[in-house]
Amino acid sequence: MLDVLVIGGGISGGSASIYTSQGGLKTAVIDSGKSQIKQVSKLFNYPGIKEITGSELLENIKDQALAAGTQWNEGSVETVLRNDNGYSVILTDGKEFVSKYLIIATNLQTSLLENLGFELAVNEKVPSGKIKKVLGIDPDGTTKLPNLYITSLLAGLSSQSVIAAGHGTAIGISIVSKETGKTYMWHDK
Repeated sequence: MLDVLVIGGGISGGSASIYTSQGGLKTAVIDSGKSQIKQVSKLFNYPGIKEITGSELLENIKDQALAAGTQWNEGSVETVLRNDNGYSVILTDGKEFVSKYLIIATNLQTSLLENLGFELAVNEKVPSGKIKKVLGIDPDGTTKLPNLYITSLLAGLSSQSVIAAGHGTAIGISIVSKETGKTYMWHDK
């Protein structure tokens, strides 16, 4: 059994997994390989990075997550079920993951959220109108379901990669702090 399972290997999900793994929690990511940032050929509005492609940024995040101990899995989620221990997530290939905490960090599989009883609307902070948000969740990503967090655009935030990274990070820190019973702080050396 995992401590944390992240659905979505993009900026937000990858960032959350770095912090939960670094905080000592057994963490896995399910990555469909369809992150929207992959289409970006020139990312130049990310503080501290002069210019990078979306694919390069994702590879850097994945490398950091792996170095911290995250288990990275390619696949697509078919079903999310609540159970006594947290959540069971079944992939389209039949593989199953069981985790105490679940972070949903994908903008593509909103049917998973509807099946869990969440109501969705258009995220008005995304100009295209193509991205949805979950109604009734807290700004910190907590939901009405225990130990289930929703990140970034689905949480109604703006469409900026640095916001996605920060929100995923904040959720990761929150989970580690909750699980360990003390404020989690990870400093650079």
